[in-house]
Amino acid sequence: MDRRKLLDIVPLFAGLSLRDRAEIEQLIYERHFDRNDIVFLLGAPADTLHIVKSGRVKVIRRSADGKDVVLRVCSEGQMLGNVGVFDGNGYLALAQAVEPTSTFCISRSDCFDWIDRCPAFAGAVIADLSRRLRGATDLICSLAVDRAEQRIARALLRLAANSGQFTDDGVMIEMHLTRQDVADMTGTTVETAIRTMSKFRRQGLLHARRRRVVLADLEQLRNIAHTHWMVRDLGVLQDSMCLP
Repeated sequence: MDRRKLLDIVPLFAGLSLRDRAEIEQLIYERHFDRNDIVFLLGAPADTLHIVKSGRVKVIRRSADGKDVVLRVCSEGQMLGNVGVFDGNGYLALAQAVEPTSTFCISRSDCFDWIDRCPAFAGAVIADLSRRLRGATDLICSLAVDRAEQRIARALLRLAANSGQFTDDGVMIEMHLTRQDVADMTGTTVETAIRTMSKFRRQGLLHARRRRVVLADLEQLRNIAHTHWMVRDLGVLQDSMCLP
């Protein structure tokens, strides 16, 4: 994905004029990360907005008892660190490359320069932060009241939206997904993740293929998740739990 295409698909820039996009394009620089490299640390000064060019990055918070919670897995075209960049209080989580990854970057100072000079950009920032506030509310409600099956089904659908590949027998999540990953993403134990994934497999909702999870019945997983997401195609699925 080149810089011009990036500006076409990221909501923060999609509403800008061609002239504005051409100017912002000159401000973008690229960074590269190996597998397991840290993109940014929780609490570090949020001086850079990252947008995934290629690869995948997981966003993690660690609880007081040392348990990691994976808030989301970001793939091509998705932003990282924007809440910290715009509120100025540091990054809200740790971000770590799942695989070799490249990100397009814009400095915080350049972002605020464009907020001051471009109402369309400022409006897009407000809309983005509002979506994340709505997502945070959904996440809090889900962790408080949803059953483990609902949370796991929702996490699988979210991963399919972000990293899914259509195959003859379903939608394959294009990343190695362990039971620990599933537990970390849904606030459950590994034992619960194993039990639930095994149940989904027996019901024919998913299966394994080349060390990847394939979702064989999106409609039934949606029913279990009780989600409002629409599935005309994977591109329509929205990540409603993206915080940082």
